[in-house]
Amino acid sequence: MLDEHEVICKTEVIIENLNQLWKSDIEKYTELVTTLISFYREYADSYHHRKEEDVLFPAIKNHPDFVLQEIIDEFEQHHEDFRDYTKEIEQAIMEDNYEKSYQELNNYLQDLLDHIAAENDELFVLAESLLGEEELETIFFKFMDIDMELGQDRKTELEENISAIEIAY
Repeated sequence: MLDEHEVICKTEVIIENLNQLWKSDIEKYTELVTTLISFYREYADSYHHRKEEDVLFPAIKNHPDFVLQEIIDEFEQHHEDFRDYTKEIEQAIMEDNYEKSYQELNNYLQDLLDHIAAENDELFVLAESLLGEEELETIFFKFMDIDMELGQDRKTELEENISAIEIAY
């Protein structure tokens, strides 16, 4: 999960470099934003958030010593907010409102980076303190099952696409 966070964080440099690109190359800007939206929907949401929502969150919630239901509810709400952000960015692009699309993309990124930091510092630490080694191993294999179900090759392709864009920009 931490490795996936690192891949997602690579988009920060890409987004910083997109600022004002629409003024000189609308097509390139639109292409890159569309690629980022697809990446966030497929990689961040379908692969990563699904693992949390389907596997990690229930494992934590169902643990007898877990009492902070609100923290899981907050993380789940963030995931919904991220889905809304991608719709808003896409809508702004369709309306040729590039400045708004960039503003929303940047807002999305900042919220996503805050979310990732909170998961790294709070959620994953909580999971490791609550769950035993055997439970964590089971979770790991369930994560692998999700990757296999969705396609490990596609996941790798998405990671490579982001790395290639990061290098180019």
